[in-house]
Amino acid sequence: MGRSTFIWRRGVFGWGIPVALVTIAYQVVQEQGFVWRLVMSQHLKTGIGLAILVFPLCGYLFGRYLWTAGEENYERMRKDGTGKRGRDDARN
Repeated sequence: MGRSTFIWRRGVFGWGIPVALVTIAYQVVQEQGFVWRLVMSQHLKTGIGLAILVFPLCGYLFGRYLWTAGEENYERMRKDGTGKRGRDDARN
């Protein structure tokens, strides 16, 4: 999996969009309770719009951070020789 795929899968689709959906559901329940018919107030529309924009963007940034941190950790382990070795390598 490449950098871009990792960021989109783990950051945007794995964190950003689910958190946005949970936030939207929370806002709806907070404002209207559990109802069958949803009335969209201006406050609710603004909250939904912000959640749809902000959380996926934060998810993208979070995915980039995870990728960068993972790559730096991998490089550090590779240079130090502290990476985990397989069972056969450890015996030799």
